[in-house]
Amino acid sequence: MANDLARAEFWKEFVASRCDYPNPDRLREQLFGADFADFCYCGCNSFAVKVRTDVEPLSRPLERSSDGHGAIYTADFKLTDERTLEIVLFADGAGNLDYIEVDCCANSYPVPDDIEVEGPPFHTWSAKSLIC
Repeated sequence: MANDLARAEFWKEFVASRCDYPNPDRLREQLFGADFADFCYCGCNSFAVKVRTDVEPLSRPLERSSDGHGAIYTADFKLTDERTLEIVLFADGAGNLDYIEVDCCANSYPVPDDIEVEGPPFHTWSAKSLIC
């Protein structure tokens, strides 16, 4: 399946409902009403996110990032075919979601068209800067 706006809409729903994000209401506020762009065509399903300016940030400013952009949350899933699906949320300097990376087996395989995960994420990680 092509990585495009329709696919980003699928990932918006998936991330909001399946990734076990610590503050799901704040994440939903960032995702719903956001614009999606810069779709990667390498086989991953990554894309840029531009949130509204009137939403609460997900993260405090990122201290260690020189460009004000960094990973704030990851969720890793097992697919039913034994491969893995990794989702990484990135924030900008203001702490707002600005990129979603979606990879299969650390981008060793294209992301399958049909996503069938086995249960909840088997691993999650949150940055210390995350606002919960």
